[in-house]
Amino acid sequence: MSAAEVPDTEVRVRRAGTTDGDAVAALRRAWVEQRGRIAPGADPGFEHGFATWWRAELSHHVVWVAEARHTAGWEAVGSLDVAEVAAMPAPGRAGERWGYVGSLVALGAAPRGVPRKLLGAAVSHARERGLVRLVLRPSASGAAFYRAAGFSPAGDEMMVLTTGGGAG
Repeated sequence: MSAAEVPDTEVRVRRAGTTDGDAVAALRRAWVEQRGRIAPGADPGFEHGFATWWRAELSHHVVWVAEARHTAGWEAVGSLDVAEVAAMPAPGRAGERWGYVGSLVALGAAPRGVPRKLLGAAVSHARERGLVRLVLRPSASGAAFYRAAGFSPAGDEMMVLTTGGGAG
């Protein structure tokens, strides 16, 4: 029986620390594999690349991990990332801070409510930090979830310019 089938499975959401990189990488791999986006075990260098990202980026990202209690202990079943951005001040307008919500991951075995709890932690954090807004680009399947959580459309799709730099 999966955690999703067990009523009242205990779930905790906590802010990830520097030592949680491997767990978050494993969540991301499992989530992508569950959706059939890559074959299990594909991209053998992913974990190394993720560890490099984790060390370099965690200083301006906040990551939450959702864990479900099982008989063997706590198991990571979801995560959410918010990148904090400091807008440049301009005359007559103080600089403001906002957050970009990315990578909400909840495994198929996650108990009901995990995405809502992760997003709730991010919203509470944003308010405590004085972030003026949270911004995201939802997938087609996730848009209704974010609307139900109080997010509203903010105009046209984002615009992107691929510069050709980096690996993509």
